[in-house]
Amino acid sequence: MKTAALRLAMAALALAASGAAFGADATDPERIAEARAIFVAMHLDRQMDSMASVMSEGMAKQFTQGKPIFNQRAVQVMLEELMRGMKDQINAPGGLMDSMAQAYATQFNFAELRQIREFYESPAGQHMLQAQPELMKQVLPKAMEMGRTNLPRACARAKERLIAEKAENAEAMTCPAAP
Repeated sequence: MKTAALRLAMAALALAASGAAFGADATDPERIAEARAIFVAMHLDRQMDSMASVMSEGMAKQFTQGKPIFNQRAVQVMLEELMRGMKDQINAPGGLMDSMAQAYATQFNFAELRQIREFYESPAGQHMLQAQPELMKQVLPKAMEMGRTNLPRACARAKERLIAEKAENAEAMTCPAAP
């Protein structure tokens, strides 16, 4: 009986020491590298470019709608430059990509990271990635419309909360009219 308990304890110690146990150190270079491999398989850089383009065009239309003092093209260019600056920060050391790799490595073990990457490398995963820009074009206008529709109500609720909290200038807050 003591031998079986000793073997079990030794096996548990060996497993813990190997880093294979659940919740292994997320700074494990292999897990970080596998997380980064997922981003490559996802063509994350192209997805971000596509998303930024669709978002800047849609946001430019939304910001200039009914406001003749705003030049839609100027707003779109401004948003594109904003997105470009964000992309530079995303890829910089310590930027969003590093944070995402760390988060993935924390959330998933090595085997799961590999499975995720293999999915994105599969024909179904690649088809999903290729379809995403079109899916975004279909979904983003609805999401923006929902935002416009909900903004007056959300603003009114926020104003009520701020007034209840006695926040400075809460009474002077103005909310857009419902569409």
